[in-house]
Amino acid sequence: MASIFTIGQTALAAAQAGVSTAGQNIANVSTPGYSRQSVIQTASTPQPLGFGYLGQGTQVTEIRRVYNDYLGSQLVSAQSGSSELGVQYTQAQQIDNMLADPNAGLSPAMQDFFNGLQEVSTFPADAPARQAALSNAQALTSRFQDIQGRLEDIRQGVNLQISDNVQTINQLAQQLVALNQAIDRAQSLTSGKPANDLLDQREQALLELSQRIKVTVSQQGGKYTVSIGNGQPLVTGATYHSLKTVASSTDPTRLEVAYDTTGPKAILSADSLAGGSLGGLLTFRTETLEPAQNALGRIALGLASAMNTQQAQGYTLADPATHGSAFFTLPAMSAVASSANQGNAAIGAELDDASLLTTSDYRLQFLGGQYRLTRTADNTLLKSSATLSETLAASSSEGFSITLSGTPSEGDEFLIRPTAGVAASLTLAISNTNDIAAAASANSHGDNSNILRMIALQTDKTLGGGTDSYQSAYAKLVNQIGSTTRQLEATSTSAATIQKQAERAMQDVSGVNLDEEAANLIKYQQAYQAAAKVLQLAKQMFDSLLSMSQ
Repeated sequence: MASIFTIGQTALAAAQAGVSTAGQNIANVSTPGYSRQSVIQTASTPQPLGFGYLGQGTQVTEIRRVYNDYLGSQLVSAQSGSSELGVQYTQAQQIDNMLADPNAGLSPAMQDFFNGLQEVSTFPADAPARQAALSNAQALTSRFQDIQGRLEDIRQGVNLQISDNVQTINQLAQQLVALNQAIDRAQSLTSGKPANDLLDQREQALLELSQRIKVTVSQQGGKYTVSIGNGQPLVTGATYHSLKTVASSTDPTRLEVAYDTTGPKAILSADSLAGGSLGGLLTFRTETLEPAQNALGRIALGLASAMNTQQAQGYTLADPATHGSAFFTLPAMSAVASSANQGNAAIGAELDDASLLTTSDYRLQFLGGQYRLTRTADNTLLKSSATLSETLAASSSEGFSITLSGTPSEGDEFLIRPTAGVAASLTLAISNTNDIAAAASANSHGDNSNILRMIALQTDKTLGGGTDSYQSAYAKLVNQIGSTTRQLEATSTSAATIQKQAERAMQDVSGVNLDEEAANLIKYQQAYQAAAKVLQLAKQMFDSLLSMSQ
């Protein structure tokens, strides 16, 4: 009689577990990261009797979450790639829309500037024509400043988003450590049985982390070890490595990512922080934004330098016997020493030949007794020598010259940015209409020979070593940004599709199906009723047995 009671009780308990599990699944149908759970039952050990083995009912051995590690890994990877490309596309689209604008772009302002000079060439001594030319020149410098200002706004926005991503990564790292510990404690209480809801929370935190940066996961015991980017450790069991943002040692306006340590700053290179929105931001800044700023600065510097040179060849109306003064005021070329330098060396840089300028920055380092000059855009080593003058001379082929005074220490470095910031600082140097040097000969008010040479600069190939005019250089910049944007649109759309496919594949396995759970409820309800009937019958049999003994 005891065995039938046992069988009924175990059946009742199993049915209760089934109803509770189905209810849990239904309750969490919309919970992000939740994996449906199922009841795993086995028959209890039967009792051996003379005629054979008599069953002892059932037992629930595990409440198992339905989860596929491979599909989970695929989803994490797809999420990282989609976030990275999506961020790059969104950011690049801003620049593309701005530069390609037919009204707010640089092309119409340059065209108006040269049109104004053309009007002066027709009427060299006409004050209104000269005033219109100066107004157009002022509008051109304003357009350069405006475009550069908007690019700088995007740059500052990138800094803010980098800070936000680093903060979120740190929060998720702390959450993963806490979940590692909670899972370890919970599973130790159940002899290693899975803590399903905590495991789901950890997978969801990992998925959210992959939105920010590429992650690689390994498991030791029940704990996750998480590396980011190209293998930098973030979470190791019960500890995590916090990140922070720091100003670049050579550019205080540029945020970089480093480990939060008490010793020297452990800067993580952009290449080592691949994937996710953080990786996308760093890649966008390095490969799209900064080259665009430098390209704009090269156009501004090239145009202003050539105009100043030609202006100096002519004569003005203010003093027909005097050569023209500078048409535009050029800012000093950016050359800075790293704030981490230990030596007392100071650096300077000057423009030599604007036609040779590239859109790259340059790094001068003192390493192992060698002075090394590197073009950062393609990481080309231009010169390495123990003789400073030999290394500095290598910059002449890039259109500028470098001076270094004082003594550097081992590891000291310097950053030279020949064209960066030029567009933001370019200003008109003359305000008097009579200062336009239209004439090529002295005391000749009607001579327009020199201003015709200025006008010819519009189509002369004075940039890129004689390959581009100002207009064609700007057109190349617009086309390059447009091409990059279109490519990112296509690749980000593809990556988003792959991510959705990975999500669907995971949902097909782990997602809650309400129809299925409703059917499970009916099944377990019927099992519960049947188990109750078994217990009722056992009670009736027991009562009958008692009545017989009276």
